[in-house]
Amino acid sequence: MRLIAFGDSMVAGAGDPDHLGWVGRALAGRRAVTLYNLGVRRETSGDIAARWRAEALPRITADEPMRIVFSFGVNDCHLDGSRPRLSQAESLKNAQAVLTGAAELCPVMLVGPPPVVDPGVCARLEGLNDALKALAARLRIPFIDVLRPLMADGLFQAEALAWDGAHPGAGGYQRMADLICIHPAWTRFTLAD
Repeated sequence: MRLIAFGDSMVAGAGDPDHLGWVGRALAGRRAVTLYNLGVRRETSGDIAARWRAEALPRITADEPMRIVFSFGVNDCHLDGSRPRLSQAESLKNAQAVLTGAAELCPVMLVGPPPVVDPGVCARLEGLNDALKALAARLRIPFIDVLRPLMADGLFQAEALAWDGAHPGAGGYQRMADLICIHPAWTRFTLAD
């Protein structure tokens, strides 16, 4: 199976000394899965919407089952001056475009955004997370909510605070991967056809 992961620096695993991030950890031991981690630091949902199709198509084959997982939102919620980089409406428009477009090609999943240290960003993330969850339900696309469990646990944010305020270390990414791996939607999503 081939799995393409699109997103921001949280998908890329920035800050992880092992360079696995949550995606690599969630697929650990799965030798039959070819992972294309296409997370790019500082990208918003708008950036991902602009590039995902051109990057996905060369990696898709009829010879193997395909999956695309998206995870974004943190950069949308960071401030650019006094306003978020993207409004919630813009984020949702981008999410709908990528999810519906990708679902025409293969099974798709959305993993909600993880927390950061900044409480203002986290407050905006909570609203966006709920809206993304509702959108995914409407589109019948699996959604895994990691925001509130990671906030309650504290390790993700503690490691981020110790580094750059946004990205955890190996332990935080492992906690996120654990939340994803135990979710029934992930198990179904990563089973080969």
